[in-house]
Amino acid sequence: MVARSPRSLTARSLCTRAILTVRDLLASKRSSAVKFVAADAPVVVAAQQLTNNRETALIVKDPSTRRVVGLLTQGDIVRCLASRLTAENMSLQTLPSEAAVGWDDEPADPALGMVSWDVPVSCIMTPTEKIVYLTPGDTIDEARDLLATCGKRHIPVLDGSSFLGVISPMTVLRCLSPAGGRSAKDAFVTTVMPRRGVPQTTQIDQPAEGEEAQQRLAITPAVCNLPHPHKGTAGEDAYLLGPQLVGVADGVGSWWEGGIDPAVYAQALMHASAGECAERARSGAEQRPRKVLEAAWRATRRARVLGSATICLVALHPSKPELIAANIGDSGFLLLRPAHTASPRLGTLGVAAQGAAPSSPEADGQARYSVAFRSPQQLRSFNAPFQLGLAPDSPEEGGDDRFETPQDAALVRVPIEEGDVVVLATDGLFDNVGEEEVIAVVEASEGEGAQQLATRLAHRAQELSLAREVDSPFAVLAKENDILWGGGRPDDITVVAFRVAQRGAAGSTAVPLASGPGALPESTRLGLESSGRGDAAAREGWDIGFTERAAEANWD
Repeated sequence: MVARSPRSLTARSLCTRAILTVRDLLASKRSSAVKFVAADAPVVVAAQQLTNNRETALIVKDPSTRRVVGLLTQGDIVRCLASRLTAENMSLQTLPSEAAVGWDDEPADPALGMVSWDVPVSCIMTPTEKIVYLTPGDTIDEARDLLATCGKRHIPVLDGSSFLGVISPMTVLRCLSPAGGRSAKDAFVTTVMPRRGVPQTTQIDQPAEGEEAQQRLAITPAVCNLPHPHKGTAGEDAYLLGPQLVGVADGVGSWWEGGIDPAVYAQALMHASAGECAERARSGAEQRPRKVLEAAWRATRRARVLGSATICLVALHPSKPELIAANIGDSGFLLLRPAHTASPRLGTLGVAAQGAAPSSPEADGQARYSVAFRSPQQLRSFNAPFQLGLAPDSPEEGGDDRFETPQDAALVRVPIEEGDVVVLATDGLFDNVGEEEVIAVVEASEGEGAQQLATRLAHRAQELSLAREVDSPFAVLAKENDILWGGGRPDDITVVAFRVAQRGAAGSTAVPLASGPGALPESTRLGLESSGRGDAAAREGWDIGFTERAAEANWD
């Protein structure tokens, strides 16, 4: 792992804590010693070492060279055990270990292998190329920002080519919680003791037996899909619309150089996702984005669909006022909340876009919407997003370091309210339209339907992508990464938009399940169907495909 000169992680560090650095965080830990485990050590040894040292993460080293090769956390071990524990005998099965860690609670695909206590740590660790890190001179606010942005609970600290330790959210909290002049006993008596012990009468708040919690909110999504204005093709984006789950995928254009149509992989992911949604609807299972993503990815692997794509799936929780999402790469979504209903939330919820000027001010000079949540993005480097994929020389079984897997997805749960607006899109929107401009378009479309909103946003993004007089968000980031770029960035643009409404309210009618644009090549469709996903929706009479209604909406 090669050290880099870190660029400032955020320009918004609070001056009140600017003097606190990651070096201070390490000094506040119980022990400054770096805890290691050998890459060839069995999982049980690593678990014992974590317990004995009261640690939550270990640096993994090559036993022969002492070179750092990865990071192992408690979560890695728990996921390993949970995914391979059989309900029949509650014992761990020993089979070949390819992907090593299952990441959801569904039965593991035997083709991907199972593991036992004897599997080496190297099979379940996070390898160095996927580790994000801090340096001793980074501020505490930069550390907190990195923890929140990347979604990791353990961040190694690197000084040159040396690892100094690992910090976690607990490390940050301890450093930010001064003793305040109180004795240790006083702090324990006043802080811990009044909150110790749960009453024996405590119950789980859930519906009575025989009753099911009902979702009172509904979404009616609409899509606008515009191809790259200069390529002369139908575009390389794809989308999925459904009454509970929506998604977008962005095919990686460089596959054209190898004679492979980049659109096919993105379309296959959406088609297979639609098939999985239909199968889940038929069986009564919940529409969980991470499980739909896993099933679609496995279907494309079994069908040997070549290419790669970013993907983001967003679903309405079946009973709670929440959105749940799984994202790979730089597609994503914004949750916009009316300012007059915005309520305080933890984390990024309820916080307006930092640096965004009011877009369409009311009499009081304030914007009518603010950004309540923005989904995290994942990049290997600038303009090199995480992506699912398969190359012609990818092994039939086993991993391929050139691509990510569903295990790498950023998983999100976000509370929502009636009146919220959600904008899900590929990077063709976000690279060209800043958040303040998105808010301005949303406010200008007040009173219009989701289709008009999606169309407004997509066409505004295409307009700005062709502009040269104003730097786009992509151009700004490019220059910060020493890349000469000015104006907009022409690209395929796919926008899925919806407003959160009460179920049964005017305009909240359910949309049919549909993926698009266009039909898959016949060979790809048959390959997905033979793999077990992609035909379920057709069997149940779901509307999968590019309908004339959708075509008219997309290309007006």
